[in-house]
Amino acid sequence: MVKQVIFDVGNVLMGFHTRELTARFAPDPADAAFLHQEIFLHPDWPRLDRGEEEAVVVEAMLGHIPDRLREAAGALLAVWDEALVPIGETNALAADLAELGVPLYILSNTPKRFYQFRERIPAWPLMRGAVLSCEERLLKPDLAIYRRLLDRFGLLAGDSFFIDDSYTNIEAARWCGMQGHFYRNDAAALRHALRRAGIPLPEEGERA
Repeated sequence: MVKQVIFDVGNVLMGFHTRELTARFAPDPADAAFLHQEIFLHPDWPRLDRGEEEAVVVEAMLGHIPDRLREAAGALLAVWDEALVPIGETNALAADLAELGVPLYILSNTPKRFYQFRERIPAWPLMRGAVLSCEERLLKPDLAIYRRLLDRFGLLAGDSFFIDDSYTNIEAARWCGMQGHFYRNDAAALRHALRRAGIPLPEEGERA
């Protein structure tokens, strides 16, 4: 039976609405699409998750933005974490798990700005620990970051249930011996998967 549950953050506990945020700084749809591609989908973005200093990465990003859009890009990058919005269903699920006494953890590919926005994650106070890519200089799906989480908190892989919005990341967790659920904005399916794993969760909407 599962003894602990491990959450990803982006698109699991916090929605990452980057297109909506980008549109605030680039009203023209073509400009917004370009900025979104050159910032959030560019190979420079994972450098933040690897723990590189944000100022260095931002300078690199701005270097491939045209002059006419550079000011907008800089303003967007200054507040990019505003794209993160709590997902009510999964945070409520975390609260249900905590009420049942299930230990909760975070394993996330995330930049150092996590320390600025973590208090906006409703479930953050319920977490017993977190392993972050920016601190470990490792990114999921590298198996080493999963093993680091298990070793650091003395967890057994077979007792652990991992939730992520990336199928590749879930497959890596399974390679390490963990159970996993590929989260696709379906909290009811996640609750069902956790109940199948042995956790007596209420159905969605049954929480007192």
